[in-house]
Amino acid sequence: MTLLSVVIPTYNRPELLRRSIQSVLRQAHDADLSPEIIVVDDGSALPVDTGMFRGENIRYLKLERNSGPHVARNKGIEMATGEWVVMLDDDDELMENTLHSAVRNIEAISGYDHYPVFFFATTKGHISGDFAYIRTSDILNGKLKGDFTPVIRRSVFRDSGYRYHDYPEILGVGCELLTWLDISTSFNIPTFNYTLVKVNEDAPLRLTSYENFIRNSDKFALQQDITIRFLEERGLDAMSPAFIRKKFLGAAVYYLISGERDVCRERLGRIRWFMPGKAAVSILSYLPVSLSKLLFRYYKLQFSK
Repeated sequence: MTLLSVVIPTYNRPELLRRSIQSVLRQAHDADLSPEIIVVDDGSALPVDTGMFRGENIRYLKLERNSGPHVARNKGIEMATGEWVVMLDDDDELMENTLHSAVRNIEAISGYDHYPVFFFATTKGHISGDFAYIRTSDILNGKLKGDFTPVIRRSVFRDSGYRYHDYPEILGVGCELLTWLDISTSFNIPTFNYTLVKVNEDAPLRLTSYENFIRNSDKFALQQDITIRFLEERGLDAMSPAFIRKKFLGAAVYYLISGERDVCRERLGRIRWFMPGKAAVSILSYLPVSLSKLLFRYYKLQFSK
């Protein structure tokens, strides 16, 4: 049986981490699998007790300082010995009896050993149809709906020089999308509408929570700028003008709620076409920032569930 590794980065969520680990062990025992579990602690202040899983194949690394999820993911991939590496967030869990089937699905693809990464659906993400080869244009034009779990073929991923893109200036926000865009320029990404992971929403603080968006609005603004620059430098911006306009509008919104009104207006000026919301953000840039935050909260509660 092909050896599997499951990499779980974690930061200050020991109770949720325990559930995530248990989800791997439960189905590993049911399917007679023996995956190694690699927990990369991203400098947590709260203690992580992996001793309760004594006797299981769990490796633990604690980083000296909080460096962000992408650094932790890269460390986990470096430590992995499995040919297949499943990336799992500490607040989520594997669906029951899915790990074995995921590998079977991959190995049914012609030439599967030439691809660096495969995507699997989650309870918060899907594609139309059962299977698709995802290209750069598909990512930019929204063919992927919601969250997907990557399963990495370690040898191809490593030999191709791939790593999770990391930007220290936006610590805690990240740009995972850029990793997949980078890969998709050279490889199609085989994507299965097979639900591998249950995405939970019971973490005390999620990256997608309103509070985190407000607290780190300057970083989220910079995230939009980094994405735009990444696409422009690679000549990918012409592939999806609508995606670029959306990123400029996103940057404008985040600069606005972080109090950078002039930068907000400059980003709006980069949108040369009509776009819903552009005029409203422009008007808000002359009104109290507290009003923008209030409307942003309403938007997130109503349309980002």
